[in-house]
Amino acid sequence: MPGTLMPNSVWSPTPILEAAESYRGQIFDLDKGRNVSSDQFQRLREQLTQTLKQKGIAAGDRVLVTIANGPMFPVALTALLACEASPLLVHVMTPPAELARYAQRFGVKWLISSGGDEQAESVLEQHGMILAGDDWSLLLGRFPEPTHIPGPELRGVPLHPTSGSTGLPKIALRPGFPAMEEARHYTATMAICQDDCLMAIPPMSHAYGYGVTTMVPLLTGASIVTTAKFSIKQLTRVLREFPVTVLPMVPAHIDILLFGGAIDFGRLRWLLTAGSMMPKRSAVQFRKKTGVTVCPLYGTTETGGIAVATIADGQDVDGRVGPPMDGVEVRVRPPANADELGLEPGVGKLHVKSSSMMTGYLSDTGEVLQPWDAEGFFETGDLSKVVDDGVIHLRGRTGEMINILGLKVVPCEVEEVIAAMPGVREVKVYAGQLKSKGEIVKAAVAVNDGIDEAALKAYCDEHLVYYKRPRDIAIVDKLPRNPAGKIQVKELP
Repeated sequence: MPGTLMPNSVWSPTPILEAAESYRGQIFDLDKGRNVSSDQFQRLREQLTQTLKQKGIAAGDRVLVTIANGPMFPVALTALLACEASPLLVHVMTPPAELARYAQRFGVKWLISSGGDEQAESVLEQHGMILAGDDWSLLLGRFPEPTHIPGPELRGVPLHPTSGSTGLPKIALRPGFPAMEEARHYTATMAICQDDCLMAIPPMSHAYGYGVTTMVPLLTGASIVTTAKFSIKQLTRVLREFPVTVLPMVPAHIDILLFGGAIDFGRLRWLLTAGSMMPKRSAVQFRKKTGVTVCPLYGTTETGGIAVATIADGQDVDGRVGPPMDGVEVRVRPPANADELGLEPGVGKLHVKSSSMMTGYLSDTGEVLQPWDAEGFFETGDLSKVVDDGVIHLRGRTGEMINILGLKVVPCEVEEVIAAMPGVREVKVYAGQLKSKGEIVKAAVAVNDGIDEAALKAYCDEHLVYYKRPRDIAIVDKLPRNPAGKIQVKELP
């Protein structure tokens, strides 16, 4: 049975619901060729809320949400919150086995997904029911009754899986207040208002897309362009036909745009990238080609957005992600073994304190874990330094450090060197394991024709001290990334 009900003041969905009720923007749905007005948005929310209640969704129920980018994502999200259910937001392409694991580990009762999702339906207790209206349909179904529901009874609390880069994925609890605080931070820093229009390219279920293209529009009344089938080819038409002013992307998109035809970015105020570090070489080439400066955005699921590079900061994107946003405080704390790790002066672990931070992790044992220190700072796991002008420079992650017989290698340093070689499109440096349990430096590199492994090794011999040179170099067509743009190291050679 669920545990004690948590205090409403901490966990209430009211801030999100109030923003949704006052939303006056438009949602341009490219997939169905329709514009959803604010009045239509409100009617859809009210209709779905009543339908979900009639079908049995109750306060405190946990609901897996696998809905693609489109008007029905914010509609379903806010309808579930209005039912005081807690949506667990996962990517629309999450495989059935993973959906079943989430349901079992976290006491999920229901699943709601984009209509016609046969994969999602395969894990339900029985055939799901189709909820349909004019121009929309969703699949709703029940999982087998959970044997236990770990943790407190959470009413109307969005649940966000972390990336799972260390161990099993965790669930970050991000209620209405921190969600709206993150939106306020973006709005104040980037001067976003109801006259703006954002294109939802990152998954709206992922922390990046959720904050920038779901919460920010709800707060400000900005309009949204949505599609579940984004392509670079489509972007040309979108920028020509719709008043897009904020374009959130990932670094891989910039590389693709570099090799495409001319695109008119005339109305654009912000071109953002997140998910992984923006290669300086690509950003410089893109600015020369288009006149547009790429502005890296930095954040985590746990903290929400942390920093956005200004146009001036974007002139030097070599790990530079701008100053902390309004409402965000950061500290860099060098580890006790900084010298042993070979860190340059000023580099340490980045800690963040913000009103947009999660209220804790929900563990599968039922505990709500609050992993911050006595002063309220959360350790991100990222190595960084903050220079005199307050700008954050990312220098990799503590977990990525490679130990070469006691000599420490920071992967991003090696990546910067290799990325500067003409003909290199993108690179990821990571640790390899020897039979002796020792580590080696490995690199996966996407290159243009004419570049081979021998050329890459010769370049590294010239530009890197011996222990930082990759012992194994794999040439790949492209680096494997998840839908949010994060490189999947486990899939590298």
